[in-house]
Amino acid sequence: MNTTELPRCHVCRKGQLLPSTTTREFKPRGQTVRVELLASVCNHCGKETIRAKQHDENLKRLADRKHRDEYKGLLLGEEILALRHRYGLTQQAAAKIFGKTNITFSRYEHEVTYPDESTTMLLRLAIEMPEALRRLADQAGEPVPLWQERCEDRRMTLHPLPSAPAQLRVVEQMDVLTSVGSIEAPDGAWMQEAA
Repeated sequence: MNTTELPRCHVCRKGQLLPSTTTREFKPRGQTVRVELLASVCNHCGKETIRAKQHDENLKRLADRKHRDEYKGLLLGEEILALRHRYGLTQQAAAKIFGKTNITFSRYEHEVTYPDESTTMLLRLAIEMPEALRRLADQAGEPVPLWQERCEDRRMTLHPLPSAPAQLRVVEQMDVLTSVGSIEAPDGAWMQEAA
């Protein structure tokens, strides 16, 4: 390989980045799953780095393991982490919402251990139906910091549940929302439109 075609090291600025790989191991259901990930190593300082194209390919390789038999029915750590980040939850808050400990939730995200079947069902429900996450959070007494922002992201119309006025549920998806305001419905209930 001609080293003049290789990118320069951004750390030492003397060496060039040579392609390399690392292997990450996961143990779903006690079976070892190895994923080969791309990286680059400086031939001068030895610093390992991951370039943008390598990062994108690594994400694809990590996501592909979901289709392996060893993962059937399991959530990936990345999916659990994405749920938590999407709504601005700390590990402590997420653990309280789903009835687990901080350490356990961290282990789920890093795939040191995997959620049991009932926790997997709750997490999957929260991923697929955000209203379920909100209801669990309300019952646990935990705020969902980015709830309103995510409702606006999804362009939802919200109104209170009949049994619990402080809780919100989705009543319809709207393509375009124009103004913020309250509208009184014929039955005396109210609707709030997200901006």
